[in-house]
Amino acid sequence: MMRRRQGFLAVATLQLAAVGMLASEAGAQTTTGQCTMATFNGSAADPCQKGRDLFAFIVPQVGVALSAGNPVLGEGGTMGGWGKRALSVRVSAVEGYLPRNSVPISTAIGAQPGDFGAKRTYVPVPSADVAVGLFSGVPAGLTNVGGIDALLGVTFVPEASEGTFRLKPTGSNFAVSYGVRVGALQESSVVPGVSISYMRRKLPTENIGYTPGNDTLNVKNIAITSNTWRLVASKRIAIVGLAAGIGRDEIDGTSSMDGVVNESVGSATLRSAVNLSDVRTRSKRNTAFLNASFGISAVRVVGEYGWSSAGTIEQTVNQFGGRRANEAYRYASMGLTVRF
Repeated sequence: MMRRRQGFLAVATLQLAAVGMLASEAGAQTTTGQCTMATFNGSAADPCQKGRDLFAFIVPQVGVALSAGNPVLGEGGTMGGWGKRALSVRVSAVEGYLPRNSVPISTAIGAQPGDFGAKRTYVPVPSADVAVGLFSGVPAGLTNVGGIDALLGVTFVPEASEGTFRLKPTGSNFAVSYGVRVGALQESSVVPGVSISYMRRKLPTENIGYTPGNDTLNVKNIAITSNTWRLVASKRIAIVGLAAGIGRDEIDGTSSMDGVVNESVGSATLRSAVNLSDVRTRSKRNTAFLNASFGISAVRVVGEYGWSSAGTIEQTVNQFGGRRANEAYRYASMGLTVRF
């Protein structure tokens, strides 16, 4: 139970980062409204900078957790015609690094550098994906070309709290994904399956609260989407199947942030309200992955191992135990795929 709560807390922490900087290989693209202090007892520079640095460090992991690898575990080609289906239920985990140190927030003039540290944490994201055959394609020798599948998916994030973090969906705990897959080759006894797919994935909209000491930070209406492109090849021999693929992830996030910083000056407590509005983020990353499946008939147990490339490294005022923002990350998935 404790491990499950820690895993869900890790998901919450990752989504908290969704309002921050996302980096891409072509350069970071982040826009925000003005960072303001409603009751002026100092400078808003430090709380806003710490928020931005935390986001820049963690948010690339959100994209990796959301996007994962193969759209449907173990499947490389299209389904082969109208009404044929495959259901994949899995848990994907990113080998991530989350901040571990409590760093004070200051309203002194200018941003104050600190070290949040970085603790290796495996972040689980459960999901289900379905491929439904729409068109079998055009016969070409021992295979078909041009087959088309519809792709549908559901991502789940629970309501959870642990220590100073609180995660609460604004509506449903589930979010729907959708896409399409086009076959270059339909798998046969001698021909591998090859396909190109597009999928738009989404996390449930969340509100997250963080209360370090007597300070508070609220991240509101976090919306994260990931547009994923995949080129996958697969071949099944008897009860063993292999699949490999490469792809591109384009991740977008929007949110806003407000918080309260309390500082003691002598016997008095100075209260400062900070607001960072209209935060919009974007990132692009490459990925590569392998699938191995084992099963009899229509039921397969599938494992996946993948790697997501680093984007442009973000420069931060605060440190993270020697780790840098927007580095490469590894991920893995385990699940069950059923054809029916």
